[in-house]
Amino acid sequence: MLKSHSLEHESFDTMVQILPKLKDEKAVMPFLLRIQTISGLWGDRSQRYRFYLIFSYFCLMVVLPKVLFGYPDLEIAVRGTAELMFESNAFFGMLMFSFQRNNYERLVHQLQELATLVFQDLPAELGKYLIEVNRRVDRSSKIYCCCHLSLATFFWFMPIWTTYSAYFAAQTNSTEPVEHVLHLEEELYGLKSRTSIVHYTIYAAIMWPTIYTLGFTGGTKLLTIFSNIKYCSAMLKLVALRMQCIGRVKEANAETELNGIIFMHQRALDCVFLLETTFRWVFFVQFIQCTMIWCSLILYIAVTGFSSTVANVCVQIILITVETYGYCYFGTDLTTESFGVALAVYDSEWHKFSISMRRKLRLLLQRAQKPLGVTAGKFRFVNVAQFGKMLKMSYSFYVVLKEQF
Repeated sequence: MLKSHSLEHESFDTMVQILPKLKDEKAVMPFLLRIQTISGLWGDRSQRYRFYLIFSYFCLMVVLPKVLFGYPDLEIAVRGTAELMFESNAFFGMLMFSFQRNNYERLVHQLQELATLVFQDLPAELGKYLIEVNRRVDRSSKIYCCCHLSLATFFWFMPIWTTYSAYFAAQTNSTEPVEHVLHLEEELYGLKSRTSIVHYTIYAAIMWPTIYTLGFTGGTKLLTIFSNIKYCSAMLKLVALRMQCIGRVKEANAETELNGIIFMHQRALDCVFLLETTFRWVFFVQFIQCTMIWCSLILYIAVTGFSSTVANVCVQIILITVETYGYCYFGTDLTTESFGVALAVYDSEWHKFSISMRRKLRLLLQRAQKPLGVTAGKFRFVNVAQFGKMLKMSYSFYVVLKEQF
């Protein structure tokens, strides 16, 4: 067991070593911004059409075939509808994000300005912490993209391998019709991909760019949200670290340093506000669709039973659950770091400061004690506690739906 664990650790280290290194360790989200530039969500605004082309391709290859041409039976209809909800979660989430580009650009610029401030004028430990965050976010993003690319490749290749293996075996050993394993449950514009091997080959060729487009958009959405929440949490952490260092400042410069901390805290709060404004409706749709997908897919498994055909359904449940929990986890981390500022103020030797500084510290403490985080449509905070409530609510809906079948 120890040998196996050592081999896994070595393979992980090897993968990390072959990834492109972070060229500028002081840059904020350079890898994510490059990905967003490819899709037209960052950079030159004249390139915004790229994302709308991607969205139109999604509607043409996924939405319209599923909506217009129907399904051969109820079981396939349930799977196809669940797929549509799952895939729409990423694309419509990014569509709403594209409408908030002004707020997002302001958020990124403020994060970059705060990073510049940290590296220019503040204690060295703050710069070291931010460099470590930059490295960790960059490394995690690249590893995730590699895994996501591998998953998309596997998702495209395995149905083809399964179908053609069965087809060639049937040519010599059986006269029974071969079941064609489709990448997506849909009738693609008159192609008889379920019965004709020629049409299936055309269908598989069309699915190659489609699957990678789905993977690219879903990965961009996840990286965008995770990275921005993490950086907002990091900025609040930097405020707390700077507050902890105020005791080393000369008494004559202490009030000036405190003014700088208050200014930095306000800028970090502005970042959180812009983050919440940019993503609040993305989270709202995420929570609604996650609940619908949980209910419909678990109901499908309960009605049809476990079989090889539900493997894709189980993968979708796992992916949507991990993604939603990730948002809630990072939302909780953001709230925790916001209270960390209040703890840093309280733990400082405030009783040694002047009356003027105490008044400013009191205002800073009051502001830091206010609950902070991102919300789903301004209704609920996105955190782990809310994730648990979603699970309970989804189970209640499932029980009601199951009584109808």
